[in-house]
Amino acid sequence: MSEINWNQVISDIQLRDARENSGTEDARAAKRGAGWLEAFAIAMGKLIEKQGNALMRTAESIGDKPSAADSTKLTVESQMYSMFIQAVSTALKSMGEGQTAMARKSG
Repeated sequence: MSEINWNQVISDIQLRDARENSGTEDARAAKRGAGWLEAFAIAMGKLIEKQGNALMRTAESIGDKPSAADSTKLTVESQMYSMFIQAVSTALKSMGEGQTAMARKSG
C-alpha cells in the first residue's frame, strides 16, 4: 500500500479550488501563500463537506420506510462520517499544538 503525500493532496485541492472560486476564501488563502496548517484545514473541510453531502443523499434516498439493509447502510455511513470528522479534528488539534510548542521554544 502506497503512502499518501498529504502535501501534494493539499496543494492540488487548494490550487483547484483557487482556480474554480477566484473570489472565495480559498482563493485568497492561496494567493497570499497560506500556511500549510490552514491549507490542510481547508482541504479537510472540503472532504468533510463532500462526505456529509453523500451521507445526506443516502438518507434522502431511503425514504420514510427504510429496510433493514437501508438502515444498516445509513448507520455505517454515519459512523464513517463521525470517525472521519474526529480524525481530522484530532489531526488539526495535534498539529496546532505542535506549532504552539515550536513557537514557544523558538521565542
